[in-house]
Amino acid sequence: MKKPTINYAALNNTRIIESNPTTVNNFKRLFAYVIDWYAASMLAGIPVVFIYSIFFQDLEITQNITLLPMPYSILAGILAITVYLAYFIIVPLKIYPGQTFAKKIMNIKVVKNDDNDVDLKTLLKREVIGVMIVEGYIAASSSYFHQIINILVGKDLNHIYVYLFGIITAVSMLWACASPQRKMFHDYIAKTKLVITGED
Repeated sequence: MKKPTINYAALNNTRIIESNPTTVNNFKRLFAYVIDWYAASMLAGIPVVFIYSIFFQDLEITQNITLLPMPYSILAGILAITVYLAYFIIVPLKIYPGQTFAKKIMNIKVVKNDDNDVDLKTLLKREVIGVMIVEGYIAASSSYFHQIINILVGKDLNHIYVYLFGIITAVSMLWACASPQRKMFHDYIAKTKLVITGED
């Protein structure tokens, strides 16, 4: 019987993606997220303020769509979510591959686990399923999403959202701080990771 041979050269060239620690530190990631969150939230508020001003002749800046009559409250929420997600999907898909404006400034890039550029499906998993629905607490898109649910079911479920999604988001952030890969839950869902793109 022939003894099996092991190709050690091939083994040495195999990249172990999940176990390799990232060089992206928590401060850079947090700073980039704060800038992106603020920019995306301001953009998402535009359709809400516009529809709000039609009914109340007031340009008050608000994220509360429950004050609007049906079906305009739902419309405002959907438009706000669309604009918010567009910032986190269209910019890294069409303008700066894998980067929002803040990630570009901080030299951070989102890539797939195999180091390929993210595509539409990956970004939708990351931002819609991971950030908006599963973590569901910090993003403005989550707030509009929860308000739409409240309107449709006719009940204020905010106390549930605060505890349930607040805990999930907190655990996700703590996991990212402790993990060598700095991955939050939305990274695991979308199978993405963060990498450094330039010199510090």
